[in-house]
Order: sequence, then C-alpha cells, then structure tokens
Amino acid sequence: MSRIEKIMQYIDDIFFNISNSDERKVAFIHSYGVAQCCSLLAVKRGLNSELAFVCGLLHDVYAYKTGVRKHHSINGAEMIRVAFKHELKDDFTDEEQTLIKSAIFHHSDKEHIHDEYDEILKDADVLQHWLFDVTSDYFVCERLIEVQKELNLSISKLPSHSKAKNSNSFSRITLGNIAEEFAQKNIHGEKSYYEFMDIIKFYPEESAFDELKNAWCAAFVYYCAVKAGLEIPIRFEPMANTRFACVAGWLRWGEKNGFCFREQDGFTPSRGDIIIYDNIIPKENKPENTPWYDHIGIVLSVDGENLTVGEGNINNNNISGVTKRKRGENIGCYLRIPDGYKYDGWMYDYKTQKIRMQNY
Repeated sequence: MSRIEKIMQYIDDIFFNISNSDERKVAFIHSYGVAQCCSLLAVKRGLNSELAFVCGLLHDVYAYKTGVRKHHSINGAEMIRVAFKHELKDDFTDEEQTLIKSAIFHHSDKEHIHDEYDEILKDADVLQHWLFDVTSDYFVCERLIEVQKELNLSISKLPSHSKAKNSNSFSRITLGNIAEEFAQKNIHGEKSYYEFMDIIKFYPEESAFDELKNAWCAAFVYYCAVKAGLEIPIRFEPMANTRFACVAGWLRWGEKNGFCFREQDGFTPSRGDIIIYDNIIPKENKPENTPWYDHIGIVLSVDGENLTVGEGNINNNNISGVTKRKRGENIGCYLRIPDGYKYDGWMYDYKTQKIRMQNY
C-alpha cells in the first residue's frame, strides 16, 4: 500500500464514522476536492504534488473527527502530530511531517503569507469552496482572485459586503457560573454520560477515553473555559510539552503569560480563578512520581479561610462536584485569566515559533 493510499484509508475511516449523512458527504467532497486542487497548484508551481495532495486531504481532519471547528487548523496540526507517531508512523520523513503540519496549522489564516505549501493549501481551500458553488460570492476574496488569474479562469468580483467575525469574549464570572453548573451535575467519567463525552470530544485520539478516565480534572477546566468564551486550542503552542487536558499544560501556559499568582505574594482569589493544587490527591489514589501539581479546579466563592471549588474528577474518584477547600492547604497557585483574553498563538510560524505577520 502506497503512503497516499494509507492517508486515504486513515481519512476514510474517520469520515465513514460521521453519523450525519450530509456532513459525511461534505467531508468527502471538500477534503478530496481540496487535495486535488492542491495537487493541481503544486504541478503549476513546480512543487511536490504528492505532499500537496496529502496536505489537502488532512487539512480539516480535526473538525470532521470532533465536530469542533474553532481552531480546527491548529488542533488539526496537533492531531496529525500524534497520528505520525501511530497510525501514520514511518510513512513520512521528519521534514515532510513538519511541512504537512505547518500547512494544516496555517491554513485558516488566509490574510497572511507563509511558506509555499502553506500557501498552496490556503489557495486550494478557497478554490474548492468557490468551485463547489461558483454562483455564490461568500468565498470570493483577493486570494481567490489571484488563483483565478494564475489558472486563467474567469475573474470573480469582490463582494461589497464584509463577512461578520465571531466576537466571543472570555469572562471569569461566566467561567465561575459554568463551572458551578457542570460541577453540580455530578458528571461521571463514563461513556454513558453525555456531558463527559462532550468534555473529552476535543481530544481526537481513540485512546482519549481510557487516558482521561480518572484523570480529567484539567479537561473539565478546559471545557468550562471554552464554554465561557476562552478561545484557545488544545495545546497552547506547537512545541508545548502537554495539552490543556493535563494540569501541567495550564501551569506552563499561566506561567508564560503572567497569569500565575500565589496568596503568599498578596493575591486574593475570587470567583472564576483557576486553582492548581499541590499534592492534594492521596498517594493511594495516584501513580508514583506524580509531580506536585496533581489536581485543578475553578474557584466558585471565597469565604474567610474556605474556598468553594468546582472540579472534575474530585480526588480521582471519576466524578465532578462542588467541594470545600481550605485556603493555604495544598494550594500551589492560582491562574487569573484576564477578561477579554485573546489567544495569539496563531501569529507564530509553525516551523520557527517566531511571530510572522506578512500580509497577503
């Protein structure tokens, strides 16, 4: 089996499991269509048509696997990073893997210019959308017009209207409200609980359920934060060691962004702050050599020396709930995310990890 055939099998296995027939049809048409457009543009530009085809096939895989479209390009690169270690192991060189992941990572950013395969995927994406319905001007943009010129096609007219952008804004108060709502549901970490499956849907691997069972406190925090308007991918930067499904991911992100605070330094926690505990899980309930940051929750209220906290997987017992905690006992730090926080990781080039903002 050729590596193209392996990629097609990998994609088909995911698409055939989409329950909605209309969504399944769109997944096949769009992904294979973009792949063919990528191959065409690669031939036109003197690049490797096979690699371009692979970029096209894989570009929306995260959205179709999880149903989550926000940051699907960034999360898609993360999903394929893992796939290259397992399902697609040894099929591509390290250089080819980086090229493919970079193209997927950047493909939603149509307003800036990146490397040649990144640009092929962006161009193929808008071209396929337009070819699917040439009577609509929804996908007509300057990028499409340049591709039309390159291929000697009829030139579309730029629409006069501007496309509305989502303007979700994060709020700590909202985070506290959502955490309280979901914690009180006493969600069990079992497949029979819809809410739990909704919490772990962001992690696309088939192993996600087994890996997060009795270890989903951080995934609970991520779920609540996204519901509260926090727009961040599952891994805050491509080279970070962990995802937000791990306490370490939240801690490293908080430290890097200056969101990490401690009461001994004069910080006073309040509703909507994230709390990271220091060795709060009993030794018998966790693996050996677990680091100090072993649990995480969301502050609901502060009453004197007590905290009321919403948590997932309380004490590693595989259930969510609202619990009381003593201030100053087993608390490592707090994360206070500013209201209105906007994720800026998309501005960084996947290959160099440096800001790259060359306008199209």
